[in-house]
Amino acid sequence: MATKTTAPKSVTYSGGLDSVTLHFLSGHVVTFPNGTPVDVCAEDAVVLSDHPDFRPAAKATTTPQPEEG
Repeated sequence: MATKTTAPKSVTYSGGLDSVTLHFLSGHVVTFPNGTPVDVCAEDAVVLSDHPDFRPAAKATTTPQPEEG
């Protein structure tokens, strides 16, 4: 059986604790500090997708630099 690889997903924990450590069925053990984006594999992101304390991390925004001229 072929395995499919996908890019990691970034999620943020926003629950009532300073951090949580989760043990996923995938075998991964991940600590989520509150408010800090953490990259997880796509399989683990699916597990977290329906949990109200986890949401996709906000995309990083860049501030455009003024052009010199």
